[in-house]
Amino acid sequence: MNKILPQQFKQLIDLAYSAHQEHNTRKDFRQNGKVPFVVHPIWCALTILNDQRIPFEERELGYQVLLLHDVLEDTNIEIPDFVDPKVIEHVKEMTHETWEEEQNIENKSDFIKLLKLCDKVASMYDETLEDEPQRRREWKALTQKMLVDVENHYGNIRLVVLAKAVLKDS
Repeated sequence: MNKILPQQFKQLIDLAYSAHQEHNTRKDFRQNGKVPFVVHPIWCALTILNDQRIPFEERELGYQVLLLHDVLEDTNIEIPDFVDPKVIEHVKEMTHETWEEEQNIENKSDFIKLLKLCDKVASMYDETLEDEPQRRREWKALTQKMLVDVENHYGNIRLVVLAKAVLKDS
């Protein structure tokens, strides 16, 4: 049976912290400057990691991708060589230049849709877009679209339950 090594987990947490709190090029806080940005990728990573209804291998890979998913987009560092090349590949797949590009999810794998759903739910959960009603509606529509695909592929996983509740309350 595979297991997550605490040293590897810490190394990735440290990398995410350093990237978002020391090398961020967009914003180093969320929630109007109240919460360190690194909380977002950690929340995403732990949400996937703790969902035992998702196969362990996907949770193991997914938490690593989610810890680093905004590094290429929001910071001025590259992902170091000690990170598994598969993780880097998926991080690149989650990285986008524009909002229009991000909304183009039709050709993404079910696994990437799962991770992107977690990312969007996290932002809706912490109400990042409360001050931007039009953008919030667009995020909600994208989240609903991904939710259908994720539920069709993975079934009634905990993330699906959470996504439905957050969408209903948004």
